[in-house]
Amino acid sequence: MKLSKICSATLLIFLISSCALDQMARKYDTVKFTTTPEILETHGGKVNLKLNTEFEENYFAKKATVEFTPVLVYEGGEKAFKSITVQGEDATGGEATIFKAAGGNFNYNDAIDYNDNMYNSRLEIRATAKIKDKEKTLGPVDISQGVIATSTRVQDNEILGNLNHGYQHISFDEKIATIYFLVNQSNIRTTEKSDEDIKELKKFAKKGYKTHSIEIISYASPEGSVNINDNVSENRMNSTVNYTKRLLRSLKVDGANNKELYNITSVGEDWDGFENLIDNSNLKDKNVINRIVNSIDDVNKREQQIRDLAEIYEAVENDILPQLRKATIKIKSFEPKRTDEEIATLSTTKPEDLGIKELLFAATLTDDINVKKDIYNNAVTLHNDWRGYNNIACLYISDGNDEKALEYLSKAEKIGGKTSDILTNKGIIAARKGELNKAQKLFDQAKTSEHNQAILDIRQGEYNKAARFYKGKTSYNAHLSRLLNGDSSYGNINNQGCEGNYLNAVMMNRKGNDDLALINLDKLIRSCPEYKEQAANDLEFLNLRSNEKFIEMTK
Repeated sequence: MKLSKICSATLLIFLISSCALDQMARKYDTVKFTTTPEILETHGGKVNLKLNTEFEENYFAKKATVEFTPVLVYEGGEKAFKSITVQGEDATGGEATIFKAAGGNFNYNDAIDYNDNMYNSRLEIRATAKIKDKEKTLGPVDISQGVIATSTRVQDNEILGNLNHGYQHISFDEKIATIYFLVNQSNIRTTEKSDEDIKELKKFAKKGYKTHSIEIISYASPEGSVNINDNVSENRMNSTVNYTKRLLRSLKVDGANNKELYNITSVGEDWDGFENLIDNSNLKDKNVINRIVNSIDDVNKREQQIRDLAEIYEAVENDILPQLRKATIKIKSFEPKRTDEEIATLSTTKPEDLGIKELLFAATLTDDINVKKDIYNNAVTLHNDWRGYNNIACLYISDGNDEKALEYLSKAEKIGGKTSDILTNKGIIAARKGELNKAQKLFDQAKTSEHNQAILDIRQGEYNKAARFYKGKTSYNAHLSRLLNGDSSYGNINNQGCEGNYLNAVMMNRKGNDDLALINLDKLIRSCPEYKEQAANDLEFLNLRSNEKFIEMTK
């Protein structure tokens, strides 16, 4: 008798549970699912889902729990968002509670990694309701279609780290000689004329390079009257100029007699030089001297206070001041250069005759990829220079061969270490592969250009940052950043090819100008028919799918 009652009770509970679940299944179409935005979008490499689910009165069984799982379904696969469990008022284990009599709602947020297959997709909600050991499948229900992927239309025009040859068509070489004088004297002693500095200056002059400039600067040590020291400095300048002209004429230096090439300066008392020598000396109390120099404007009082430092002034007089009684001669000359044609020829016939800068520059003079690779390999073979491997990697990046590029970047790094160029190139590869966090770390290490960072900002969904960089610019990525940042105050992109026409159509459509959108689409498809299917499936143009012109041009 008791067993019979227990069985009856159990059966009754089972039947009640079953009926409650069946009722939830029958009325499941009353559950309202709303996504914001209505059509999913990808930003920063993610598909973000913001979902509100609303239940009407008397729908949700008091003892029920329902597990909801949004799933993005696409050709060849699917990707589930995280599940969420919602409970009735007499149930447990849920993240939100829905009351039977009043109904209610819950909000849900999640994100999944985007892939290109999601372009054509649908979002469905799968749900399983449970009461104790009884469960019932609800749905599934389709609540959204596809993913708008305009944010992925970034142009891969980062600045590769390969502008590193360092070659200049015009460059200079220079030599400096210093002549020292006795106190208050301006005549150039014979010993100074035979000094090592002058010997090296003569060697340099004998190279016969075209002269850019001849600079002569004279000084006096800061001791005694300012007027006297100014005169001494001036006299030292004149005697040095005369000596230099005679010397250069005797060596037949180009421009020796050209007054316009001479830059002549008499400094007078050399207080800057004085401070520098004091700073780098072993003098005790040198900080005291520096305080005097920096705190007293009257140079006569300044000199007197320094002379009053009896304990150290002798060292100043013997070791510091003589180094300030001088004149410098600097000859700056144009380095002789090979023509571009000569460099190009030697790079393939006798690369060993070229310096590393010339060799790397030679690679920029040809469009032949194989010749470029040969030149860069020679840069490694002849000079053990990491730029050779790095620049080969750039060729592979441009060709879309990331794995080969990374192989050569690894070789470059073994020679040159983690240079800015290598890190930048690794960052570009990571960014294009969707490894955005890795790309950012590499760009930070490389201190990459603002241009490259702005492109990464777009990829990361940081549209405001990118738009600030592109302010006033008219490039494709500039327009894209402004579009994604919600700025509609722009016109068409000009001369940007198929992608430019495509983005123009998107921009005009978002502005609500169907006619201009269709004009740009027509222009696009006529010149780039391969974009027809893409435009037909792009949810950016969902509003145009019933338009006869759109139907005709995309069929």
